[in-house]
Order: sequence, then C-alpha cells, then structure tokens
Amino acid sequence: MLLLEHQDIGGLLDRLVADVRAGRLPAGAPYRHVNGFTKIVAAEHPDGSRLTLHYWPAARSQPEHVSRPHDHRFPFSSVLLGGRQHFVELAETPSPDPWRRFAYRPYLGGRIAHVGYTGSIGLAPFRTVSREPLRGLYETTSDVVHQAVTDRTEACATLVLRGPREKRQSRVYYRRDEPSPRGGIQLGRRLAQDEVLRQLADVVAMIS
Repeated sequence: MLLLEHQDIGGLLDRLVADVRAGRLPAGAPYRHVNGFTKIVAAEHPDGSRLTLHYWPAARSQPEHVSRPHDHRFPFSSVLLGGRQHFVELAETPSPDPWRRFAYRPYLGGRIAHVGYTGSIGLAPFRTVSREPLRGLYETTSDVVHQAVTDRTEACATLVLRGPREKRQSRVYYRRDEPSPRGGIQLGRRLAQDEVLRQLADVVAMIS
C-alpha cells in the first residue's frame, strides 16, 4: 500500500483542515470512535478504499488506552504521525477465562454499529509491534486480531490507508465482566467543528 512522503502528509492535512472549515467531508462527519479516538475520513476512492486520520487526545492523568481486541473487514496500512503507540496481535485459543466474541457491523461510515454475541473464546498474544513516528508502516490483513495500546501522556495520531472491504462484519472481544453493548448497538459521538479543527491543528504541529 501507499506510503506517503512527509511533505505529502503535510499537504493532505492542510487540505483536510480547509475541507473541515468549509464543511466538505468525503464520507460523513468526524466522530469519536468507541475505541477512544477521533476518526476523520480524508479521502474515499471508487474501489472502496479510504484514507482516514485517527487522533487520540492527551489525558495525562489516565493510564495508557488499550482498545478491545478486534479485527477488521479490510486490510490496512498505518503510519504513526506523532505520540506513542504499539500493537499487540492475538490468536483465538481455548481458555478457562474466555473473552466474549461479538460480530461487529458498522453503518453510516462507522458511527453506528450493530454488535451481536457469537460465543466465548480465549485469546493469546503472539506478537508485539512497536512504532516510531513517521518511520515505517504497520500493515495487517483483515483476519488479524489486535489491540492498539496508546500512551495518553501526549496526543497521538495515525494516518490509515484501508483497502476495499473483504467481509461484511468483523470481530470484537469483550471481557466477561464488561457490560454488553446496550441493545446491541454502539454509537460514536459527533464532534463540533471547532473541536475537530483544534485536533487537526495538533496533528499539523506533530509533523512540523
């Protein structure tokens, strides 16, 4: 997949700031994802691939953010723009302390998702992938289960190029003591324009 050069990323961010200010959004309004980040679609292509910006605000009093284990409906490549983050990849395995597995199917650009229970299974980590800002890609297929571990002492941002969808739904895993999604629905939170612009200005500063 495409690896954008540093100057290309700067130009893309400048265009994205202009588009947000003008209300030109390629695939719906930016929103706060249930996995803790702001998601902004920067470009959408005819083959179904997308370029998206993900932003985790700083929360210095909070521990690192660990996403629920999940896979995706598509392969993707991701470059870390700033902050500190790594991935943990996991495999399903028998376990006396299983996770609850749900089928995850998003709608409306991902802001709303139906989540349905499909059974219990163990998860065992088998690989940790470290990351450095603007150096290399994290690339994965649609079948790899992983967790993003994001340090909250400073803001973090990634640029993600996702391929065309290969599956109608993906998998997400909840611990046994976590409450299930109410009514089988997950909702992302819409963000005001000024909040999105503040976050974009932070990302621009990361790569300056």
